Amino acid sequence: MKIAFFTEAGYSGKVPRNNPNMRTDQAWVCALDATHYCIFNLEKVNYKYDLGIVIIPKENNREKLASLDYPLIKNIKNFCDKVFIMQESTQWDWQDESFASMAWFYNQLTEADKILCHNDIDKVYFSGISGNESDVLPTLMIEDEITKSTIKEDKVFVAGNWTPAYRGFDAWVIGSHFQLPMTGYKTGKFKEGEENNGINYLPWIVWKDFVFELSKHKYAVQCYPASAGQFPLNCAYLGVPCIGYNDINTQKNLFPDLSVERGDILTAIDLVNKLKSDNNFYEHCSTKAISLYQKEYSEKSFIKKTKLIFN
Repeated sequence: MKIAFFTEAGYSGKVPRNNPNMRTDQAWVCALDATHYCIFNLEKVNYKYDLGIVIIPKENNREKLASLDYPLIKNIKNFCDKVFIMQESTQWDWQDESFASMAWFYNQLTEADKILCHNDIDKVYFSGISGNESDVLPTLMIEDEITKSTIKEDKVFVAGNWTPAYRGFDAWVIGSHFQLPMTGYKTGKFKEGEENNGINYLPWIVWKDFVFELSKHKYAVQCYPASAGQFPLNCAYLGVPCIGYNDINTQKNLFPDLSVERGDILTAIDLVNKLKSDNNFYEHCSTKAISLYQKEYSEKSFIKKTKLIFN
């Protein structure tokens, strides 16, 4: 099957396996041996594909396309037999935009042949609003360039900034109960003054260096209400127990003993205390996550699952 990916990223062509910044979207392109095109340069597409997968950009670039009433999916169908839309960000973020942008995005969803989603909760949502079949495209890591620290330090990595989409405040509250140094990283929605919360924020680094830094930590916390879930996936690969909300597939599937309902801070704090006081429980969560990662989220498993989805 010949596959093309269309995103707002400016590069064209394949993604090499030694790419040092192999985030999820590029890992998909790499593993599927797909060809990538920028959605703003569709005139460069001069080949026929069996399947096109489109990640529609969010915020300003989505508003830009909507303002032009740009027939994105219809245009991509000129050179792809089937077109799937891949979810970007939370299932609700587009409803914060203008009415014109919402209407345009909704029309693109209905014109696609299938919707690909991050999580089970997203699958039923997008199927319901679009009338199209939906499937979960598993989050993926390409492991070739990853190196791990040989020592785990007594500190906790707290993921997510203080916004509704990341719920970083929730993670900060939970992480504080470890009573250990906390590490974090910034996103584009980092608030002014947020660095005064006691978390040591890493500078911008490429993905493979981020994974190495994460591997130094003994514990992790994430409270995203919905996302691709790359952070819990990274933690599972490294054997770093991660407490988090069970909205995210990678969290609930890889850390079933450390996943709580959204907003259940009390149970999360109990899990903090158990991880710190019960070494057998800690080792159980760590080794179980590594095993589940290999079984459910390895590249081999990803290829097997996508063959079923695409067929």
